[in-house]
Amino acid sequence: MGNTQSSLPTYYNADPSNESYRNVLSEYVDLASAALGAKVVRASDERFGAASNLLQTSAPQKADAWVTRRHSAEAEWAEIRLGSAGTIAGFDIDTRGLDGDHASGVSIQGLCDNEWHELLPTVEIAANSRHQLALWTPTAQVYSHVRISLHPDGGVSRLRVYGTVARAEAEGETDLALVTAGARVIAASDDKLGARDNLILPGRATADAPDTQGWKTRRHAGDSDWAVVRLAEPGFLTRIELDTRLFDGDQPVAAAVQACFTEMASPERDPECFWYQIVPRTALTPNSIHKIGVTLSDVPFSHVRLVIYPDGGISRLRAFGQRVKEIEKEAAREDAEAAAEAAVAAEAGLDQSTDEEKPKEEPAKAALRTTPRSSPRKKQSKPKHADQFSSPAGELLESLTSPPAKKRARTRSRVDDDTDASVDTQKRSRRKQKSRAAASAL
Repeated sequence: MGNTQSSLPTYYNADPSNESYRNVLSEYVDLASAALGAKVVRASDERFGAASNLLQTSAPQKADAWVTRRHSAEAEWAEIRLGSAGTIAGFDIDTRGLDGDHASGVSIQGLCDNEWHELLPTVEIAANSRHQLALWTPTAQVYSHVRISLHPDGGVSRLRVYGTVARAEAEGETDLALVTAGARVIAASDDKLGARDNLILPGRATADAPDTQGWKTRRHAGDSDWAVVRLAEPGFLTRIELDTRLFDGDQPVAAAVQACFTEMASPERDPECFWYQIVPRTALTPNSIHKIGVTLSDVPFSHVRLVIYPDGGISRLRAFGQRVKEIEKEAAREDAEAAAEAAVAAEAGLDQSTDEEKPKEEPAKAALRTTPRSSPRKKQSKPKHADQFSSPAGELLESLTSPPAKKRARTRSRVDDDTDASVDTQKRSRRKQKSRAAASAL
């Protein structure tokens, strides 16, 4: 199959033989699984089969599909809200159980930021077969919904949307082995009777969904079976939970948990990776949740390995802890707060030392001063009896009893002196004239 809309194909058939047990898409999570909470939001037509059949975890059976009416004028479609938003790596379009009633062609779009993007152009599909189409490059965008369109109508039994769960920021203790947080089961010794991916599904196992009840191995004469889980993010583990719900008589006799740290996707590729025992061999009882504290809780781990003795089934594995990134953020925040407190303390200490030094400097300064410094605009102090004259009558009494204010002497100028001299001269000339007149009269 090829993509005619581009010079280079955007997808390829991950399983041309249609018979392989695992392929490149097996490394991803089915984001459209009902076990993760995926739901059909709406569909254009469901005349002969409900669109919700697309999301069933069980293999399709005859007349177990989404089937529309015939002779549609436009393509029929169904919108699906993914169980977890994430990037998309490929699809499995399954028409098993449909022979003659399947759609001729299928296309798929994804919803990102309220816009529909083409993820898979229209491809032809065959009857009673699986079409596992992997994208050459997984999407960089995170998608929350997909829309499958049938051209022009017909049916599809199952739709798998493989991708990587978008990691959500979490605070405090969280389940780092949860698929919806980004965890993956990357290896197992055996899962003949129950898929290994069931170990990390959300919620507890239910009798209504037998295909998701848990991880179950075949009977054998060996010592143990195991499954390796890559945690959503490296973290400091605090406790492990092993759930044997719906396993009564076929649960393991005992189980242990190991953990390691590596920057590689698989510990097998890291020769220096070492497995530490964080949960000792513990007896298991049927239909129970076993909560066990871990050793080495102050050591970060990236993978855990569940070991069961000798075989049997476990419905869920939980690995609770705190992400390394969150611990680093808390440490950085604490360091910043400590630095701020130290700065405040240092400033307070500097102010205190300055205050202590001031009295020592004052006597030296006073010794250097020979005369007190007076202010050019010194305020006159209030008379001691000022508060006795706060009323108009008091002010009048004050004016009568207080001594009269001395008149300020005006500074004499040279002009004033000259004026006074001329006045004296005139007086003397008048006196002389009077004395002469008196003498002539005698």
